[in-house]
Parts: sequence; structure tokens; C-alpha cells
Amino acid sequence: MAIENICAGNYIAHVDPDEERVQLLADHLHNTAYLAEKNCPLSELKSLARLILLLHDAGKLREDFQEYMKDILEKGDKAPKRKIDHSSAGGRLIEEIAKNTLTAKVAAYVIYSHHGIQDLIDFESGKSLSEQRGEKEIPYTQIKNRYYELEDKAHIRDLALRAHKDFQALRKNVVTRLQEMLLEDSEYRYGHSDFYLGMFVRILMSLQIDSDWSDSAAFSDHHPLPERMSEDDMMEVWRIARSNFDKYIENLAAFGDDSPLNVQRNAISELCYQASAQSCSRYRLTVPTGAGKTLSSLRFALNHALKYKKRHIIYVSPFNSILLQNSENIRKAVGNPDYVLEHHSDIVFETEEEQVVYQKLTENWDSPIIATTAVQLLNTLFSGKKSSIRRMYNLCDSVIIFDEIQAIPVQCAELFNLAVNFLSEFAGTTVVLCSATQPSLAKRKENDVMPCLEMAGDPGGYAEDFQRVDIEDKTEFIPGGMEIEDLKNFVVDVATNQDTILVIMNTRSSASKVYQVLQEEAKEQNWKCFHLNKNMCNAHIRDELVALKDALKGHKSGEKIICVSTQLIEAGVDLSFSCVIRSLAGMDSIVQAAGRCNRHKELDRGKVYIVKMSQAAEHVERMEEVNQAQKACESFLFKFHQNPESYHFQLDSQEAICRYYELFFAGLEKDKMKYPIRMEETDMTLVDLLGVNEAGKVRYQKCHEASGQTIKKWLPVNQAFYTAGQAFQAIQEQEKVNVIVPYNDEARQRIGGLGASRSVSDHKQLIRELQRYAVGIAPWQLEKLGNAVYKIAGDLALALNEDYYDTKLGITMEAKHNLLLV
Repeated sequence: MAIENICAGNYIAHVDPDEERVQLLADHLHNTAYLAEKNCPLSELKSLARLILLLHDAGKLREDFQEYMKDILEKGDKAPKRKIDHSSAGGRLIEEIAKNTLTAKVAAYVIYSHHGIQDLIDFESGKSLSEQRGEKEIPYTQIKNRYYELEDKAHIRDLALRAHKDFQALRKNVVTRLQEMLLEDSEYRYGHSDFYLGMFVRILMSLQIDSDWSDSAAFSDHHPLPERMSEDDMMEVWRIARSNFDKYIENLAAFGDDSPLNVQRNAISELCYQASAQSCSRYRLTVPTGAGKTLSSLRFALNHALKYKKRHIIYVSPFNSILLQNSENIRKAVGNPDYVLEHHSDIVFETEEEQVVYQKLTENWDSPIIATTAVQLLNTLFSGKKSSIRRMYNLCDSVIIFDEIQAIPVQCAELFNLAVNFLSEFAGTTVVLCSATQPSLAKRKENDVMPCLEMAGDPGGYAEDFQRVDIEDKTEFIPGGMEIEDLKNFVVDVATNQDTILVIMNTRSSASKVYQVLQEEAKEQNWKCFHLNKNMCNAHIRDELVALKDALKGHKSGEKIICVSTQLIEAGVDLSFSCVIRSLAGMDSIVQAAGRCNRHKELDRGKVYIVKMSQAAEHVERMEEVNQAQKACESFLFKFHQNPESYHFQLDSQEAICRYYELFFAGLEKDKMKYPIRMEETDMTLVDLLGVNEAGKVRYQKCHEASGQTIKKWLPVNQAFYTAGQAFQAIQEQEKVNVIVPYNDEARQRIGGLGASRSVSDHKQLIRELQRYAVGIAPWQLEKLGNAVYKIAGDLALALNEDYYDTKLGITMEAKHNLLLV
């Protein structure tokens, strides 16, 4: 609609000055309300979602906003920028309509937050968000009168009443279900109801963001409103994908054999298929490494999604290396790559247009199958970024497969448990927890995962056939731990009886040092020696893995192949060695390392040795999680040697893993698994901030008691969403700086290309393409490298001098010519 056609009482929501078009506010409110209600995955939230979107932009009815829109329409970019509050009015309207109810509080909060999430209680002032917005000077009477010109007041009140009844029923269901599951000695064994109510609020925020952005984009791009795939079309996708999967498995079986391992893999797959018919919402798939859990869990998911009409299948991996491999396997298995959206940081596109399309797809995850990382999934659940929150509602009514869950960061453990409980118990989602080393086997007194069904039955039923290795404890081999030279000698001794050996260290520097001393031995003995390390860029790591796989594939008896690696090789890499030597770590890491030994049972038994390095040889004292895992493992090994029959004489038995996790959890600092933070000299946790928020309540009480007010009743939604969202990082680690390295000719040419005169968008595209050549280094490394690191493309990226990148070690702290002199 052009400006000259705007009649009195037709209020503007958006303008397009280039084409002199406007979108009327009434259209925007009804479009977004339609999308929110239609896309809402939970029936109890549909009325509330519609109500919120009908009110979310009511503040745009103020006269100064309308004048601003007309100014932009007439002057375009030359119109002076103005900041006009248009999120307060809608929240105040619903608080007036549904006075002092939980529904009013929730709806108002979501509306207040539609340009960025907020805390319900301000930590500085102690005031509630409602109080703060009530104090804002806005032309509220004008807005209210104009709003009821657009919307029938009785209709809005009726909608608010329906929303209130539905939300009250939903709240009652949460409280009742938690009470039904309570154990006498642990009131919050499975979490607090306030946390789960907060997750419903996040779903409403997700629907608001997605609906608002989708309608605005439709107006901007001249497109109709986006329509999600219908239920019938989605079921047809699952039918086709399942049929293609069955054919894929048949073809694999035709080239397989009837070895005991394959017999058990097929049996596990069949058990997963049978489990897919059950209506359970939480499963564990506890199978040994190499048992084929990716395809077995996908078989479950496809059948379960079809039977129970699920919207999505989401495969979640903790590591990009696993995700890259398994995403390709999933695409092949379902027979149509268009069904699968792969979302992680290693995706690179040739053109900016492809990047834009991909960005839109990843913003809402509206694809049948999503393959993503644990980082992206955890950000969707807990990050404060609107682009992450937008995806939240698509986690509902889905099947989510969490692979290698033992790798979930410790500080996220209870948040993760509560998210699993919420999605599976209250959001219609079926969750599958996959691992050979299940942390959930060790029970927690607070915020534990609700009971799960073992998808493939009792793990003990097939554990014996998967016993491919003997794990030996050599941690006392040298009192105080081995030095680098001691480990070299140990490897040389082992090599007298073993042809292919994998050595896994806890740190990059120790792995490099062990590789260097073994490389000297390898030259004398004519051994093949390989090295894998995060000091290498991804392209380098992949090339080294290909060379290593080729060497192992062409291995001849008597030939020695040695690989020294950090833990990047431990999960999802299909390599098999006759022997693995693992520097002391957690039992989960040791079992994963053992999965690279005799993987396909080429030998009767493989050998796995646990060794302990000295503090000087492997500095892990600052690596808090590794340090704690080592202590717990040493305690467990001591108990194992005292009473090995309790663990069936196997260090990797389920009883052993359970006992290890009990010791590991018991040794953690207080609240370590609740995601602890410190703010304003006060210790807090994200579990509390996203639940009861005691810290916020204390501030609220102090503020109001000082002014003589009394708190009569707490409504159970007081979360500090903003503070928690700002603090949350899925992976807490030392700050890393990405440096692009001149690994090969292509990298050198592209780095040189960034020095040429180009547009900012061209530079950004080249930098995206160079991500495969980037290495994350710590600030101290950056400082030590000094002028060896230089800026390219203005200030957009950093590159490394060629003399400081070694084709075997990756980034080095000294120039290569100096290394040759050592």
C-alpha cells in the first residue's frame, strides 16, 4: 500500500521506502498471530501464543512512531534515526486485562522481551520488569484507545481467559507430574517446576521471534507467509526416508559377514526397531563403541517419527569431526540430501547467496532432519541470542538423538538433564541418550534425568561379544608419573609385540613432544609415524587422517605404524590399532580410546594401557575438568584392584563406569554441575537463575521492604533470563584467537588474495572459505608468536608466517629453521 492510499485509522507497522510500500499494523498483528498459533507445537500454549502476537506491537500505535514511519517512507535513509519504545504498551495492556495472574505475567514478559530477553527482576534496582515498564512514560491511553479500534475488546478478553485456563492446566500438570515422581529423600530429584515453567516461556519467546521475523521478511521480500510442511507431507517424508533406509541397510548387509560383531550389531539394530513402536519418551542406547549406534538410532527415529507423527529428527553430536562423518551417513541412509540440514561452524559456501539461504534455514530449523552440534543445541536451549531462541519451538514434538552424551561439559550437566526432562515429559519430544559410557547411570539427588528405557535391552547381554581389548592399569609403572622419554621407551618396548600403536595425550604440547621423540626412533627403525593435534588446522587434520587410514589399510605384518594424538581421535573416528596407550584421564575417555583398538575384532584381543604422566611432562593442573577426571579415575582404579570381582574383572564394565561417575560427581566442587557464575560478588548458578531465582528474589525483597512494602505472594515465574543467557557458553574454555595458517598452496594463495583490494563482503567470503585453515590459539601463544602473526583484510583476520607452521606439528612457537638446529 502506497502512502497516498493510507486512510485515517490505518496504522503502519513497516515501510519499504525504495518501493513506497507500507505494511499496516493490523495485517502484521494478524499475520504473526496466525503463524504463532499455527506453528505452536503445544496445544496448551496456542491461545496464549496468539494473544501475545496480537499485542506484541501495540506500541507502534503511538503517534510519534507513526510519524517516524512516514518520515522514513518519504526520506529513506536520510530520515533521522529515532528510538521509540513500542514493546511496553502491549505488555501493560495484557497486565490490565488479566490482572495479577501468572498468565498476564508470562504474556507481558514475552511482549516486553520481543527486542531482547530481559530479567524478570532487575539485579541492580530490585524492581520487577513489570514495575520498570510501568514507570516508562508512554502515551498509554492513546495506544489503548487506538488498539481497541483495531481489535474487539471482548474478543481479546475471551482469548485471554482461554489462554489463562490453558496455562493454569499446563502448570498443574507440571507440578502434579513432578510430585508423582518424587522420592522421599530428594524433593527436587528431577528439578523444580519453576525451571520447567521458564522453558514454556522460552517456547513462547521462540514463537514470537519466529513469527515476527517471518512476517517482516515476507513483507520485505514480496513473499507470502511461509507455510510449514503439513502433517500429511511430513509423514510422506518419513515413509520415503524409511523405505530408502531399509534398502540402504539391505545393501550394507549384502557386503557384510556373519562375524559375531556383525551378528550383534544386527541384533542391536533390531532391538532399536522394536523399541520404536513403544510410546516411551526417554531412552538410553548403551552400547559399546563400534556397535553401530548411529544407524541403529536413526532406524529407531525414522520408525518412531512415522508412528507418532513427530515433526523433526534432530541428531546431536558433541564434535564436528563426528558430525561431518555421520551427517554424510545419514544423508546416504535416508536417500535424499534435501531432507537433512547440517548445522555447524565448518559449513562453507562458495557464494554469499548460498550463505544467506543457509543462514535462514539454520535460524528456525524447519527441516525434517537436522544434524547439529551439542553447542548449537545447548545454545538453542539456554543462550540469550535471539537467533538461538528462535529455534526453540522446533525442539518440541520431535525425536532428538544425543550422541556421545558423556562429552556434555560438566558445568552444563544439570541444565542438560533438566532440558531432557522438559522436552521428553512436557514438550512431546522423544529423547535418545547414546553412549558406551552413560553418565546417567550414576544417580543424582538433584536435577537428575528422569528414568529412561534401555532401547537395546540389558547391555550385559551382548557386552561379551564386544570384548575386543584387555585394559591394563600401568599408572604405577613409574612412581610420580612418566617423563616424555619414559613414555617413548614404553612405546618402543610395546612395539616389540604390537605393530600398530595409538598414543593419546591430554595436551597439545605433550602430544607434540612425544611425537617428536618417537619420530627420531621411527627414522632409525623405519617406522611410519603420524601426528594429530589441534595445533593443526582442520584441513591438515583431515589429510593426516586420510594418510593414516591408508597406511592402516595397507599394513603388512611386521610393519610398525605409530600415531600420537590428542583426544580429538577418541570418538567417531573409524580407525583400528592393535594397541592403544592412553594418558590418564576419565574412564569415559579411556573407554572411548579403547574403541580405537581392535575395533572390528581383527585380533583375538587388543591391548590398552593406561599410563600416568608427570606434572612436568603433561601440564593438566589448570585443566580443571581433566584434573578432576584423573583424580576420580585414580580413586576408581584403587577400588577396582581391591575388589575386581565387583566389576566382573573388567575396567569397562557397566558397574565400573557407574562407580567411576559416582566418584567423579562426588569430587566436584559444590554446584559445579549447576553452571556456577559469580556476579556482583555473589555466587549464583544458571540452574537457579533459570528456575526459582533466589538471588533475584532477595534483591526484590530488600528493595520493597526498604520502601515499606510486603510481599504477599510469589508468582512462580521470576527467572533471570537475560543474566543467564549472557553468562551461558556451551563450552567454557580459555579464550581462543583464530589464526589462518599457510598449510598448503591453496591456503597461501587465498591468504595472498586477502591482501588485494576487495570489498568487505568479498573479504568476509574469502575468510569463510579459509576457516578450514584456521587454528584456535590461546592469548599467551599469540603474544609469544609476536610479529609471526599479522593482520590481513584490514582488521578482519589474522594470518601466520609460514616459518611458524610445520607440516607435522602444526603451529610452532619457534621458526622452523630454529627447530632444525635443536
